[in-house]
Parts: sequence; C-alpha cells; structure tokens
Amino acid sequence: MQIKDSAGMSQWNQVQQLEAKFWGQIDQIYDDKFPMEVRHLLAQWIENQDWESAYNNEPMAAILLQNLFIKLDEHLDRVSQEKNLLLIHNLKRIRKLLQGKYQSNPMHVAVVVSNCLREERRILATANMPLQGPLEKSLQNPLVSERQRNTEHKVSAIKNSAQASFGASGPY
Repeated sequence: MQIKDSAGMSQWNQVQQLEAKFWGQIDQIYDDKFPMEVRHLLAQWIENQDWESAYNNEPMAAILLQNLFIKLDEHLDRVSQEKNLLLIHNLKRIRKLLQGKYQSNPMHVAVVVSNCLREERRILATANMPLQGPLEKSLQNPLVSERQRNTEHKVSAIKNSAQASFGASGPY
C-alpha cells in the first residue's frame, strides 16, 4: 500500500530526502535483505503492493514475486535500449540473486519487503519528530504518559488538599 504524506510524496521519495544522519539506518534495512537498487527502481510499484497480506498467503506471495521479476525484466529491457552496460550487468545480477534467494519461498520476500517498508516508516516518523529532550520523549511512551498523568493528578490533589487545610495563603 502506497504511503503518501500530506504533500502527496511517496514513501521512498521521503526516505531519499532524509538528513544524512538517518542514511545509516536506511542502509541497515536493506543490507543483504533486499536490494536497495530494486527498492529505488520499483519504488512506486513496491509501495502499491500488499506485502503484509502476502506473507501469510503463498499464492499471493508467488504472484508478487513473479510480478517483481516481470517489473525488473521490463526495467532491464529499457536499460538495454539505453546500452547502459553497468546497469544491465547489475540488474541481471540482482535478478539472479533474488531468484535464487526467494523463488523456493516467495512468502519470505513478502516478509522482507513488508519489514523494509515498516522500518522506513519508523525511521521517517523518528526523523519527522521535533527535537525533544528526555521529558518530551518520555511523554510519548503511553505507559510513561499514563504514569505522568497519574502523578500530576496526585500532585494536584495534594495541592488542593493543602490549600483547603491551610487556606489560600499556605501553611506559613
């Protein structure tokens, strides 16, 4: 499923616009799991597929994998017409690698791609958070936030009790 922000930008375009400090995290997502070149070349198509449903559905995963190969072959045909030897070589190598790695277990590619997309979204969410100190970060944790509300409620109750006992001027 394609994820777009309010400006209509695809998830991969958002990833490409991340600050350099997030690039290492993106590298780790794709390191030996799924070729970043394929993610880049087929970004729109990849984002429009339902990878999460496919990793529990072998026929659907097999169709997605076959369609992935078809899309790669289409791209390879275009590149071949441009006579870009390096890209042709790399795409053929990548296709062979993907075929060897996932052909016997197409659900695995669905899991991998789904996880890659989910991790991209997590990194994008982190990158889009305003700079925060430890207090603001702790408030984002629902459990900590609930504790914080309970503590604030208790402090408020104690203040109200103290004001009622000692009057508005306080105990002194």
